Amino acid sequence: MPFVATNPLSQRLAVLERLWLEFRRLPNARLCRWLFAPGEGWFLDVFLQEQAGPDAISNDIFITLRTPVQHWQTYFDHALDELSSLIDHDTAILSERNLAIVWTAEPKKNEADFLIRFVDYLNRFVKGLGAHTDGALVLCILPQSTASPAVLDQVLTALLLGKLSPDIRIVVADTIGEEQLATLPGRFGPAVYSHTIDLQLQKVTRQVASLGSPTAPDVKFRQWHAELSNAMTQRNLRDVEYFANNCLLICQQEQWPSLEGSVHLSVAHAYVTHRRYEEALARYSRVIDQMEALFSQGDEAAGRMSIMAWLGAGRVYEELRQRQRAIDSYNLASERAETLKEWLLAIESHRRLGLVQAQESRMRLSETHYRQVFALAEHLPPEQHQLARLSDIGQIYWQQQQTPEKRQNVMELLTQLLGPGWRKS
Repeated sequence: MPFVATNPLSQRLAVLERLWLEFRRLPNARLCRWLFAPGEGWFLDVFLQEQAGPDAISNDIFITLRTPVQHWQTYFDHALDELSSLIDHDTAILSERNLAIVWTAEPKKNEADFLIRFVDYLNRFVKGLGAHTDGALVLCILPQSTASPAVLDQVLTALLLGKLSPDIRIVVADTIGEEQLATLPGRFGPAVYSHTIDLQLQKVTRQVASLGSPTAPDVKFRQWHAELSNAMTQRNLRDVEYFANNCLLICQQEQWPSLEGSVHLSVAHAYVTHRRYEEALARYSRVIDQMEALFSQGDEAAGRMSIMAWLGAGRVYEELRQRQRAIDSYNLASERAETLKEWLLAIESHRRLGLVQAQESRMRLSETHYRQVFALAEHLPPEQHQLARLSDIGQIYWQQQQTPEKRQNVMELLTQLLGPGWRKS
């Protein structure tokens, strides 16, 4: 009996799985272009995570590249660093489990141009992979940023015209109404499979929120909070305030102070988006007062919420050019984050402190905070380096150095921490 998805999110995931199998049955299709409704492209990551687990619908191997697209030729040099790092990581894990993929390592970089070397690397890897699976190697090109739609188009055009193995497929995401890759299907015909997807994820949030007894306080809170989230996505401040007030009323009736704090944080963020800074600061202050009382009683989750409020307030003070107040808020956030061993939040706090101190021309203090960023980064596993934006922070810190000797010292420090390709990521 076939599996029938009943959860609203599972139903949307099943849509992508069906479309993926449809794409894989097309004999000449090489690139899968899915067009998502605005704000729904993130669901592609959900699909990719599912395909990496035991519930995958095929034997295809998915590799996701996040390398920014700035120039189509240099892209392949930078992307090869990311690709080889990902593959080395995965093959090392497989080797530990007595599954060794035999293939030739990357040639010296001066043996070919960037595109040829990138394609050759992929082709040799998929050939070694063929001994272990009958699935395709799927390259998911989801860059963190793109210089322009034209450059991304050039990257994909180069790959489609390159001599990729027939066992390699490419996946990209596009946005309905904001198409970046609209000309690909016309230029490459059946090699490009293009499909519009409208998952109606706002409807999903409402469906998930309504699960349970309609009169139960937690169900009513989830329903109002789903509407609050949708209103924030639409930047509709009036609705944000209305739905937030409904959430807060339930929190106060049921004595849910942590949830109440999270609602105030959401409203504060909405106020910042609309440049209503004084109202945002009032909300952040309310959160801090409530959460600090709970933290003093041993509630660590409340302590984490205070960190978010201090970071939010610091951002507002920066906008108001009240930098010393911003510094005070960020200092409180960094101290608490380190106490709770929330390393990502601690790194973000010191990153902001480094920037603000530099704006105040306090270069020694700025230097201290940047050094603390990289000291704290030692606590992070490598897969969280990108999430912490360490390469971006490193670029700013490196540029801040005034002498070649200091820049070289920073280069060595960051190379040791992030690897030789840190400036390209």
